[in-house]
Amino acid sequence: MLQRQYRADIDGLRAAAVLAVLLYHFDFKAFSGGFTGVDIFFVISGFLITQNIMADLGGGAFSFARFYARRVKRLFPALYATLLLSLLASHLLFTPEHHVQFGRSLLASLLSVSNILFWQEAGYFDTAAEFKPLLHTWSLAVEEQFYFIWPALLLLLAHLGKKWLLALLLLGSAASLYCAERWLRSDPSGAFFLTPFRLAEFACGAALVWLPAPRKAWLAELALAAGLFGISWGIFRFSKQTSFPGLHSLVPSLGTALIIWSGSQAPLLGWLLRNRVTAGIGLISYSLYLIHWPLLIFYKYWRYSSLSLQERLGLLLLCFLLAGLSWRFIEQPFRRGRLLPQRLFFAFCGLTAALLLAAGTELIRQEGFPSRISSTFAKAQNAAQFHVDRFGGKGYTFTGILGMKKRDYDLIITGDSFVLQYATGLDQLFKQHGLTAKLATDYACIIGPDITFFYQGQPDETCSLQSRHFFRLAEGNSKPVIFSLAWEWYIEGICDLKGRQIKFPDHRAFEDFMLDNLRKIREKIGKDRPFLIIGNPPGSGNRNGIISCLNRPNFLPNNCLESMVFPRDQGVGLHLNKRLREYAAAEPNVWFFDPFDVFCGKESCAALDARKNAIWYSDGGHLSIDGSRKAAEFFGPNLLRALRSAAQ
Repeated sequence: MLQRQYRADIDGLRAAAVLAVLLYHFDFKAFSGGFTGVDIFFVISGFLITQNIMADLGGGAFSFARFYARRVKRLFPALYATLLLSLLASHLLFTPEHHVQFGRSLLASLLSVSNILFWQEAGYFDTAAEFKPLLHTWSLAVEEQFYFIWPALLLLLAHLGKKWLLALLLLGSAASLYCAERWLRSDPSGAFFLTPFRLAEFACGAALVWLPAPRKAWLAELALAAGLFGISWGIFRFSKQTSFPGLHSLVPSLGTALIIWSGSQAPLLGWLLRNRVTAGIGLISYSLYLIHWPLLIFYKYWRYSSLSLQERLGLLLLCFLLAGLSWRFIEQPFRRGRLLPQRLFFAFCGLTAALLLAAGTELIRQEGFPSRISSTFAKAQNAAQFHVDRFGGKGYTFTGILGMKKRDYDLIITGDSFVLQYATGLDQLFKQHGLTAKLATDYACIIGPDITFFYQGQPDETCSLQSRHFFRLAEGNSKPVIFSLAWEWYIEGICDLKGRQIKFPDHRAFEDFMLDNLRKIREKIGKDRPFLIIGNPPGSGNRNGIISCLNRPNFLPNNCLESMVFPRDQGVGLHLNKRLREYAAAEPNVWFFDPFDVFCGKESCAALDARKNAIWYSDGGHLSIDGSRKAAEFFGPNLLRALRSAAQ
């Protein structure tokens, strides 16, 4: 297997990988594990790069200069074209804040460290993926880091022979998987983005170089069937809640390895990969991968609303068209040396890289060129800082006190950040009426007696601790409880205390579960106390938030301004709030408070009040300080009446 030869089945495998990624990113629900397409690419790279190096070493023709020259010709022209066009789109569309972030990711992409950048940015207040058109370059950075390490390492170890090389690959894979599993517990983003935790995938491909191909067609067909099953299981059965990479990455990785091992020898199933359609998609897969994410992100940013099926299909077709043009007029000519002699080609690449580096540096230095913004909105803060500064729960701790500062407390407030967002308004209300509330809250935490938040395949222990803290506060008393959550957000984020995810066949089943959780909470703390439920607020009209709309340049029509007032039936959680209202009406000592009554009229909801210069949301869903005060003022009389019922 040490001779270079074109294999159409590998291009067909590339087609499967890129289609999985595209359909996952374009939100086709069946492809819930489409992100494993990247792992398929890693295995393919491990095989092809190792095969090429060993072929050159066997012929005595290997040189680092030749190896990296091939990589540059293969990767950089299409990448630089994508970066240049993305730079233009960012300048036309992005707020100064997002333009600066684009500049950082542009520099990181050019320096092959974007995986490290996106790992460092990961966190609760991280910029949404919808604002990161170069997020997909993390996988290119991982591959390029592999290219920096593997040739030198292979050159040092090649003399050991096949058995020792395979043993070292196995040992390295085991170490990588072990570390990934351990890292997933404390830093899931690091395990996902960083190269050391992906080495097993490259090793799966590299090991194939020393394994003889199956000689019998039936064995090749069986292996290929098993491989197709493996990658299909990852694509269709995994989800964003799957603990990944770690041991789960073996499913698509070993499946891919089986396909590479047998694909050229299987006459029947192999046709699925070798036919002209799948192989043709594989040929343009690199351009398709490069183009699809920026195109999707910039369009969604401009559109500023959920995409219809027709829009998604149209964008997919456009991706294929642009990828075909990129392959035909950029990839192939530069790779084959048709446009420029080699010295001029490398000079051209160097100059392009220098210009892009200078552009990225200037974007950061100029703070995103705020001069692009119209005078009306030029003084608006950046969206991330606005959320930090104006969140309705700013300045209040998860387990602090609202209202009067006294030794004992009159009531308990529990939930996640969607109850903490009322802290500003409730604090003022309780001080006016001599009340003290004890908080038992946390970010991204569903309170319940036997459940917790399920994040990247792991149960959230901090959330479990907060639930226990709440039940301890409620033990031995009948103090009122105020309860609220980001109700709709948990539909894919709940597990039992052993970490087994709870899945729902439909939204009705999810609503039933949430109501049942309320019953269990009340059974545990006693039904004789007032239990006040606050429903889901309707949201700002778009999860990207208001500031990211107001602070945009005016080169193109600003569609997002239309979303500041939106139909009531498009608000988040409308039906679930109806179910909560019905539950409260049927249960003694239960009150329901609907944020739709605060921020919506009969027909529409508003994200701000321009006359009062008040913005009700600090981001796409959380209430701002203004919104918190407005809600507390509206709910105040009925809320106080419910609380006083505890003393009667």
